[in-house]
Amino acid sequence: MELRKQTFLYYQTVLDASSAPEVSADMIVPDLFPDMARIVHSAGQACVKEAALREDRLDLTGLARVGVLYQPEGEDGLRKLDVAIPFNHVFDGRFPAHSEVHSDARLLEIEAHAINPRKVSVLCRLSVRAAVYAPAELSVPSEVPEPCEVKRQSCSAYMPVAVKSKSFTVNEGLELPASRPPVDEIVFAMPRMEVTDVKTVGSKAVFKGAVLLGILYLSGGEPVSAEHEFSVSQIMDMDGLEEGAAVDLDLRVTGVEVEAGGGPGGEPRGISIALHLEAQAVGSMERRLEAIVDLYSTSAQLRPLMEPLHLTELTERGVHRQAVRETLETGEDVRSVIGTHVMPGPVTRLESGELGCEAYVSLLYVTDGGGFRSLTRKLAVPAGFDADGAAAAARQAGEITAAPSSGGIELRFTVDFPYTLTKTARLMAVGGVQQEEAAEGPQRPSVVLRRCQPGEGLWEIAKRYSTTTGELCLANGLEDCEAAPDGMLLLIPKKR
Repeated sequence: MELRKQTFLYYQTVLDASSAPEVSADMIVPDLFPDMARIVHSAGQACVKEAALREDRLDLTGLARVGVLYQPEGEDGLRKLDVAIPFNHVFDGRFPAHSEVHSDARLLEIEAHAINPRKVSVLCRLSVRAAVYAPAELSVPSEVPEPCEVKRQSCSAYMPVAVKSKSFTVNEGLELPASRPPVDEIVFAMPRMEVTDVKTVGSKAVFKGAVLLGILYLSGGEPVSAEHEFSVSQIMDMDGLEEGAAVDLDLRVTGVEVEAGGGPGGEPRGISIALHLEAQAVGSMERRLEAIVDLYSTSAQLRPLMEPLHLTELTERGVHRQAVRETLETGEDVRSVIGTHVMPGPVTRLESGELGCEAYVSLLYVTDGGGFRSLTRKLAVPAGFDADGAAAAARQAGEITAAPSSGGIELRFTVDFPYTLTKTARLMAVGGVQQEEAAEGPQRPSVVLRRCQPGEGLWEIAKRYSTTTGELCLANGLEDCEAAPDGMLLLIPKKR
């Protein structure tokens, strides 16, 4: 006898992994550029350009773009070199057809040093993350085609029901105020994105976000920083999404194009910005299920065929925000801080044993003597919660402030740790029914008196004596048909 089943479509996470590859390249100083006396600072951005999913592997290809500032020999001011380093990373696995891929790359650290006055070597340490979601089905037996007594148990299953990516471009124009130096050359632009609001409207996810673009440019050989903040909003069609779903949405950069002189009116203080983004969204829901955990018939010999049902249950969702305040020693007095960049790494176990991330800090500052210096640090940031099995990420949120202090720089920033805590429940449910020939035995009396044993339920008693819980309650005047009082003497009638 086959049971009717209720089927739920969802996505199963078949890969959620990160890696820390290193890529490097050498750059020859162009002939028109002067020799290098000293490398001052370097910063950049890593982007995944393509994710190629095959049956047994995921190939991620991308590009790390680095701007290197150096002090030329015999010249005042700074010069810039652009270094582009392609990268490729492979994640092995078994990936079913029609799977969806989410991926991201972060440039954590840069080491740039001069091999000689005409050649620079750049090493980039990356963090590459990939998640693959495969279509799956959860079938739960819900109905028995023939009349019998059925015991059900309520349970819940937390599952991704919609996975989607959407690429889009934001074009912005920025005109610097007259108080700011004009732009000669853009060194690099570092966007920080934050999703501020996500709503579900039918099968659509509507989100809003804010982008803070930090720009470092050269004016007369001097490095100058500027910031431009703007908003983004998009509508994403997500098949399978329902009202009430929790949507986790991230914005990742796939490219940044910033050009001087392209702002409103083409003025030298104008900057044109083309920011290429990809929104990656996962919509999850908590489904309420009624699983059949036992059955029997008072007129036939039925044997339930049990099978395990593995369910993911939601324990907690939230965001922990950690404020960081650190004084970074420079060994010399600092006049001003020009550029500040903070990149949180993946969530892992810190040396202290706590759950958290390492934040990679890069600063460009001016000494009291007027020299340009660079400072890099790696700071441990605890997440503020500790739960095994939690799916957590780290992202820089809010403003970054850096100001000169006695003997160094006081740095303040904030890291958000969004997390989802789940647990796996194993439930033995009826997967099928086998009908057997009734075994002949002594005919039971029409009335049986039986005393309830501790922890015994009415279902087990009714099943043993081929009656129903309703008949037991009616015969014994019980209002609660789930359990019987310990030690109570029950009158067990035959099923009428």
